[in-house]
Amino acid sequence: MPPFRLGAVLLALTLPIVAEAQSLPDNPLSDCPDTPNCERVARGYEASPDTLYAAAERALESLGPVTLRRPDSSAARRLEAVYRVALIFKDDVAVAVRARDGGGSALYVRSASRVGHSDLGVNRRRVDRFLEAVGAALRDASSTS
Repeated sequence: MPPFRLGAVLLALTLPIVAEAQSLPDNPLSDCPDTPNCERVARGYEASPDTLYAAAERALESLGPVTLRRPDSSAARRLEAVYRVALIFKDDVAVAVRARDGGGSALYVRSASRVGHSDLGVNRRRVDRFLEAVGAALRDASSTS
């Protein structure tokens, strides 16, 4: 199958998971600085906040963090992870899940390098891999329920 068709098929498989475009609650995560070493995105999903939070937790764990924290309580639906890059650099990842008006939930993720000006796209790729892993975890959850 040509690569562009495979991409279209994969996109079609994820469409039921990602919510229709609608306004998302205000992003609770810090803004990125004016440097290219940070990535901050928000996505809407049809899944409940608890289901999305569990999928986000599995996705973060699958990317092999040095540490993974669940600040305060699970009611806050926030996660914080630290990833090591090139053995000496550390990147911080923050995730928040919020309920959306009208159903479904919003996923917020921020990945940022602690030092330096540029990360050569490391944080963007990490966010992309994280979102793919969230989609896979949601598909797994829907297939087992």
